Amino acid sequence: MAIDICPFPKLDKILLATDGSEAAVFATNVAIEIAKPCKSIVYAISVAEIPGFAEEFEAFDIMFMEKKAKQFLDEVKKMTDKAQIKCETIIHTGPEPHKYIIDEAVKNNVDLIIIGRKGKMLGSVGRKVIDNAPCNVLVTPVGASLNFDKILIATDGSVYSQIAAAEAIGTAKRFNSELLIVSVAKRNENIPYAEESVKMVKEAADREGVKSQTIVTEGEPFEQIVDIANKNNVGLIFMGKYGRKGIEKFFMGSVTEKVIATSARPVLVVRKKVI
Repeated sequence: MAIDICPFPKLDKILLATDGSEAAVFATNVAIEIAKPCKSIVYAISVAEIPGFAEEFEAFDIMFMEKKAKQFLDEVKKMTDKAQIKCETIIHTGPEPHKYIIDEAVKNNVDLIIIGRKGKMLGSVGRKVIDNAPCNVLVTPVGASLNFDKILIATDGSVYSQIAAAEAIGTAKRFNSELLIVSVAKRNENIPYAEESVKMVKEAADREGVKSQTIVTEGEPFEQIVDIANKNNVGLIFMGKYGRKGIEKFFMGSVTEKVIATSARPVLVVRKKVI
């Protein structure tokens, strides 16, 4: 589905991480699809990863990896040029690729990072990028169709899910989407809290004239969210970075992480921008 309207209020700069994989190529197509109506600049980064014990690597091996990284970026540039999207390419060499990706996101003040995912494996680099990103991160599974006919916001009433809900409502308003507001109680005694959580989002959606439906259910949160998204043919899932159980400095909220790993739908991890 072609996107004719920019889905987010400010999307001047997109950062795309590529390793030449099928997932990365798919993510490139998604980046182009979003960048076109938003008139965004795409910053494409590839990291020639070498372990911390780089002295064991021959100079030839490092040059080979850098050459491969350049080839990955050349392919991205070819795709963006064809779509008439402005693209700047960035190569780094070293250990811990996620640090270079985060550094470039901060340096270039990007508004969105896009990551591809194949199967149920996001990969350690992807997880660390999401965990440390200074902006929203879109994770798109290979083959998933990004569309805005129907979008889902998962809420647990935390401040993080409220931030995500505000973004979901804004996007739904732009596209005249139907908004599914979902809260999952792990135990029966938590259902009243879940009902209050969806009520808050529903009231906010009503104030903006967004048509919405609330769903409260009991069970394993990530399984229920993924199941509801599949049954309702949702085009995009919005989730907060953390849940109400508190913040773990170096780890994603477990529900968000599991939804990302198992969803056949694109997931937007919403973070309050800190730069």
